[in-house]
Amino acid sequence: MTLGLVVTAGGHGTRLGLDGSKQYLPLLGVPMVQRTIAALDACEEVDALVVVVNSEDVSYCTREIVAERFDKVVDVVGGGFERSISVRNGLDALAAAGPFALLGVHDGARPLIGCGEIGAAKHRLAADETLDGVILGIPSIDTIKLVDGAGVVRETPARGRVWQAQTPQIFRAETLRRAYAAEEEVLRSATDDSSLVERLGGRVALVEGLAENLKVTRSLDVRLAEFILAERR
Repeated sequence: MTLGLVVTAGGHGTRLGLDGSKQYLPLLGVPMVQRTIAALDACEEVDALVVVVNSEDVSYCTREIVAERFDKVVDVVGGGFERSISVRNGLDALAAAGPFALLGVHDGARPLIGCGEIGAAKHRLAADETLDGVILGIPSIDTIKLVDGAGVVRETPARGRVWQAQTPQIFRAETLRRAYAAEEEVLRSATDDSSLVERLGGRVALVEGLAENLKVTRSLDVRLAEFILAERR
């Protein structure tokens, strides 16, 4: 079950207080997106990678981040303003690289992903032909509140049913392509890939990942990521 992954590494680090793109933020001296690519490139479970960055960063990322370091990176392409448009561009680039049984998406800001989690997701898909996709996630340890536009609590869902979605999110290739063939208005409103597949009636399972697979978004996340990287050394 060959797997091609889109690595989304666009956007800007406003929540980190950065002027530029957060994917180049150094973690123990190495740009974050480079650490993410290296982690995926080392996995036997991954066959090809397309990295999607801000359009103005394509040359820089190709030259300074990817260069000849990673055998599995088949292309670096420019993205759109919304994440979903960037993913669609990445899927188009993967289509040009060859047929894959599975396609998936991983956040470039999750540099601590492990090969075991990817293998578990692929194994679940291989074992159940009724599934259209498998995503990683962790159980919520906090009580979640659903609020209205005025900030008033309207519902408290049972904590046992609430999970925090992670990436990678992996799907059967044709299913993900159909999901991303939706009109742009639908794509722009999507917060993750699974929601687009679910919209088509797709059946998506969740495999428990690791809390270490955090998305570096805030200053605290940077400190945590560097602590974990230092421990792994």
